Amino acid sequence: MQNTENNTWLCRNCNTLVSSELEACPSCKALRPETEAPVEPTPEGIAQEVVVENYANATPQPKAKLNFRESVLVTVADISLVLGLFLVLGTLIAPQFVEIPCSEYTAIMASTCIAVVLLAITMTTWALLRTVADISRRTREMHERE
Repeated sequence: MQNTENNTWLCRNCNTLVSSELEACPSCKALRPETEAPVEPTPEGIAQEVVVENYANATPQPKAKLNFRESVLVTVADISLVLGLFLVLGTLIAPQFVEIPCSEYTAIMASTCIAVVLLAITMTTWALLRTVADISRRTREMHERE
């Protein structure tokens, strides 16, 4: 975005105001967009600009790297999710294969209720473990930047 009054442009990658004399942002080294539409006045008299960017210059963001503790948390979360889903499926189909000493309706209703509780526990455990790993990663990265 070109600011005609201050002769600056806004870097789309890091939101830094850059002098119009520079072709690249000094913070993130992203190139200034090459094609820009002219400034059109709005009814309120405020200048508004439409920017057409070439995304070929965009730099890909690096993937977040996990340390050993965070990768263990993510792996345990994923394994618990898969095992929990197998338990839910097994609980749902158990009344078809196992003789339960009660009516068929009661067995199906009990297995459905147990499956719902197992699914809730599985999803909560998975979400908590992944969240703890993500919080740990973000905290570590924040301390590394300081």
